Amino acid sequence: MDHSNLFYCGPGEFHMESPVRNRISMTGSFGELRNNHFHAGTDIRSLTGVGGDDLLAVAQGFVSRIVIDADNYGKSLFVQHPQGYTTMYAHINRFRSDIEARIKTEQYKHKSFELDLTFQPNEIIVNSGDLLAYMGNTGSSRGAHLHFELRRTGTDEVLDPVAFGLPVEDDISPSIKRIKVYGFDGEGITTSEKIYSPSQLSKTILVPGDVMALGINALDRSDHSWNWVGIKTIKVLVDSQMIYFLSLDHWSLEDTKYINAHIDYKNKMASKGQFHRCFKLLGNKLSLYKTIENNGLYYIGDSLLHRVQLIVGDAKQNESKVEFNIQKVNYTTPVKKNENSQKLGFDQEHILESESVKFDIPQGCFYENLCCTLDSCKNSLPIAYSDWFGIKPNNDPIHKPYKIAIKPTKSIPERLMSKCYIACKQGSRYISTGGNWEGEYLVSEFKKLGTFSIQVDTIPPTIIPYIFRSNMPKNKFMSFGLYDNIISLGTAKEIQYNAYIDGQWILMEHDAKTRSIKHYFEDELSPGKHELLITAIDDRGNKREFNSTFYR
Repeated sequence: MDHSNLFYCGPGEFHMESPVRNRISMTGSFGELRNNHFHAGTDIRSLTGVGGDDLLAVAQGFVSRIVIDADNYGKSLFVQHPQGYTTMYAHINRFRSDIEARIKTEQYKHKSFELDLTFQPNEIIVNSGDLLAYMGNTGSSRGAHLHFELRRTGTDEVLDPVAFGLPVEDDISPSIKRIKVYGFDGEGITTSEKIYSPSQLSKTILVPGDVMALGINALDRSDHSWNWVGIKTIKVLVDSQMIYFLSLDHWSLEDTKYINAHIDYKNKMASKGQFHRCFKLLGNKLSLYKTIENNGLYYIGDSLLHRVQLIVGDAKQNESKVEFNIQKVNYTTPVKKNENSQKLGFDQEHILESESVKFDIPQGCFYENLCCTLDSCKNSLPIAYSDWFGIKPNNDPIHKPYKIAIKPTKSIPERLMSKCYIACKQGSRYISTGGNWEGEYLVSEFKKLGTFSIQVDTIPPTIIPYIFRSNMPKNKFMSFGLYDNIISLGTAKEIQYNAYIDGQWILMEHDAKTRSIKHYFEDELSPGKHELLITAIDDRGNKREFNSTFYR
């Protein structure tokens, strides 16, 4: 046995081999900053660039779970190991033949492409190095790769595979791109925010405030890869005293959305880059901080120079450091006047309402105390049956869904009542958050602040033939585009579809990112004429059918 790829998960606990045959080229690191989540695994590049690479069992165990999803992880497989760990392989193209056949049987049994199956320990036993599946690009993947996770069995805790010995070669130190210096007054009101490049830190940084905090934009690279990935550790010292130490070792998937409290969310939404906050908001419940004095805030009690050290590291203990001086200067606290604003405590439940709208915000929805107002304006669209309503400002992150209830401002014909949905306006497009009638109000839930209105949707989905013609004797598959006029999020359902050949349900593989469905022809399909029917129904019950004849 070649031991060059052997690595260890814990001191004497767990021995695994590499999940791929080739040398690892990392395209995504554990803990990397992603939209609404920390990256929970290590991404490994396809040797060919198009997928199909063998995916191998890293240790003895059994296949405990397989999930098929049109989005997210796509096709994924879980192997449970006797030492108390579970490894997960995501974005799979296809499984090895015996597992693939078993999955297809279940899909036809349930008449569903999407599945979540669990298995007993004696059903699919695997040994180290056994072939499991083939690398792919399914789900929300944007290029062929393996997303590889290590979890503690029976929990949703994810751990860094590299920290446990995954053979990633890395002698490259992280790159500190930019530093953000925040100033606050004694009440926590922001007095200044300024971004510096490392080359600008040779001069003393003047902080107009009684309190200073930092943010950092830093990235890393590993050997054999040109991709920028995330860092693992951040340390902040002021006058040689550690005030902040972040280490992205492990966390619960349930807590991953707290990333929006960890990063400077407004900076990101303004397209000014991803910054780690080196201080903690009141509603941030992450346990990733090994040291955090005064929530990472440094109280400047004098006008003397203070020496700041900022050190970032990766999973292989490569580090980079910047040092600079800060000095407090006089400041004026910004005055924000709005007589209609309402203070919303981060740890309280709130209701904001007017005659035609009600926002029901649960406890723990915000990460910090906010001052907000209700805002409204006319919606002149012919499909609209209410004004636009929203909470301003609307660029703060939301941790959990809140309820939106809107009363129509004009009469809705009875035939359109079931077609009404609560629209969220985002730029020039509209997102459906769904909606159900509760008395006079249309009610839905959403996970983001925005501007909302009642609109109607009477347009059915569109089914577009991509690879389909009347004569297909040698085609291995046929494929179709599946589109709706409105994006569905929140409580709104995605398009529900089914396909039939000669009245018999057939399996269509759904790829949400390309909005396409694909059927691989079975050998059992006889030569000759066949009738195809595809049905698609959107969240408001609008239905489209595609009927056609083809020959094999």
